[in-house]
Amino acid sequence: MNKNIKEYRISSGEIRYKFRLYIGKDELTGSSITIRKEGFKTEQEALESYLNYQLKVVRGEYVPKSKRKLTFKDVFQMWQKPYKNKVKESTYATTLRYFDDHILNILGSKYIDKITVVDCQRAVNVWFNDAPHTFKRFIRYASNVFDYGVNLELISKNPMKKIIRPKEEERAKEFTDFYSKEELNQFLECAKKYRFKCFMYFRLLAYLGLRKGEGLALRWSDINFKNSTIRISRTLTTGEENKLYESETPKTQSSIKSLKVDAETMHYLKEWRVMLQKDMFKLGFNFLDSNNLLFPTLENGLTSLSKPDQWNRAICKKYKLRRIKVHGFRHTYATLLFESGATIKEVQERMRHASAQTTMNIYAHVTKSSEEKTVLSFSSYMKN
Repeated sequence: MNKNIKEYRISSGEIRYKFRLYIGKDELTGSSITIRKEGFKTEQEALESYLNYQLKVVRGEYVPKSKRKLTFKDVFQMWQKPYKNKVKESTYATTLRYFDDHILNILGSKYIDKITVVDCQRAVNVWFNDAPHTFKRFIRYASNVFDYGVNLELISKNPMKKIIRPKEEERAKEFTDFYSKEELNQFLECAKKYRFKCFMYFRLLAYLGLRKGEGLALRWSDINFKNSTIRISRTLTTGEENKLYESETPKTQSSIKSLKVDAETMHYLKEWRVMLQKDMFKLGFNFLDSNNLLFPTLENGLTSLSKPDQWNRAICKKYKLRRIKVHGFRHTYATLLFESGATIKEVQERMRHASAQTTMNIYAHVTKSSEEKTVLSFSSYMKN
């Protein structure tokens, strides 16, 4: 028997034959190319097929799958492997969702060398209609795959670079995703009555400007009761298949910082620690360890990123309050800082923005009361 032809038995007990024929390396991926065939009833049938494929390879007539025409999805799958090593797991997971939900269902099955500017323009128009706030990201990611194809010499140019981007109509919309001082105080009072855990969480967001994931990732080792500071060095995020994990690197490097905390908030934190220790001890957990979470689940695990939104909705519904998004508590903090007289630089420092320009771009709305104060102050100055 030819050593490349193997005998095996199928589930019925009958004998069948199979073979493997190694033909070299894939130039694009570097992986081995092997022809595998099985199911032959006789050794002779297997041998004839084996010799036939061997002859095709020698004559250069056999075209392996990787040498055949590649679809956009084929090239995307090649591109995503090096891309995965360049970004955080959460970014990679988000990128995959963009491709699965928007990009591949339009371009995925098309041969990449046959995709035209017209095809790309049609895709962009669909993305704009479906997701006007994020369609530019789909363009960028799709373009990255085309560029990858150009680098591999699969195509000569990137057709996505010639599309015309639809222009979103500018709508003058008043920014309202923040609370006034009175609204925030009312919300926190209601949150305290609803559940102290919720009150403590939203108090930290509103008094320190924390992002949702930063609040959920806090551990007692981050709290310095002696110096009245909280260190922000981690954030909670989701990776592939929506797996929850802690990232040691928050949104930007400037996000890693120890924040000074007011005395009243520190008092509430001490109160919450005692309450939490009692509750978790009842559930069988040793909560004297400083590495424990501030906001754990009943199983002493990480709390889902969707939980704060559920708390927020429940509180506002129960007490009939105007609801802002969870991230709106961070906006509230910045807005009230401005109202209290803080400078752009001071707000930048507290918000942990990389630059003052970022602060100005996000909070250009400032509040009506701040604008009125500015006008009155200037008017008063000019009269004296």
